[in-house]
This record gives sequence, C-alpha cells and structure tokens, in this order.
Amino acid sequence: MENNYISRDGSFSFALADGWAEYDDDDEATHAFWHATESPWTGNLRITAFQWPDTTNPDVDRAAEYITSEIEENEGSQSIRLGNYNCAHYQKESVQDGEGHITYYWITGKHNDIFICTFTIDSAQKFLPVHETELTAVQNMIASIQII
Repeated sequence: MENNYISRDGSFSFALADGWAEYDDDDEATHAFWHATESPWTGNLRITAFQWPDTTNPDVDRAAEYITSEIEENEGSQSIRLGNYNCAHYQKESVQDGEGHITYYWITGKHNDIFICTFTIDSAQKFLPVHETELTAVQNMIASIQII
C-alpha cells in the first residue's frame, strides 16, 4: 500500500512506497526518506525541490534546460522518462569515512519546477537482491511526482 506524500510547502506530491518514512534532513528544500521497515539499512532517498520565478515567456522551459545540462555535464548520464517528466539519470561512486557509496541521480521536472532526486546506498549492497527491489521502489516514487 502506498501513501500520498504532500511536500511541506504543498508544491508537489508523490506516492510514498509502503514501509518508507520521512526523516529530518536539516535542509528546508530537501525531503528525505528511508525504508523504515527494512533491516539492515537499504539506502536514503532525497528529493530536493526548486522553483524558478515565473517567466513571462511560455516557451521557456527552465527545467528542460537544466535537465539537458545535467546530461551533458555528467559522464554516463542518460535521458529517460519517468512518469510525466523527462529526466537526467546517472550514478556516481564515492568514499566517505572509509565507506564506499553509490548515489543514483534523477533530475526531473517541468517548466519552472525542478526536482533533484538521489538514492544513496552502501557499495556493498549493489549486488544484493534487495537493492534491485529498493531501486525499483525509488524509481516508482519519483515517477509518481505531481506538481501541485
């Protein structure tokens, strides 16, 4: 069962997968989630929403411009469609405090609304069966984003 999540400012919503819960990220623009009923930890989803001031030109799509620049600037990036929106999608590996991490990126949105979505896991989890399940759940949540 999914729950309809509405952002704190009421600007967007999405279907939060069953078992997932929000936690405080200390960033007003970022909405952070984890699969609270899954143990051990299986990753964090963060959705950061931005909105450019309205433009008087209806032909200007700042989100499309931003998505295109993300594809051009990030090696291995690809253009995909998730739900109602085009999306730049790529992944990066990093090491923090001696631990390897993989962060998946989905940059999506429309017109003046952009959503930077990330899902971070421990590198060791990449080949576990639960990882594919979680990745699918995250992509489904991102695909369900609706601008209100």
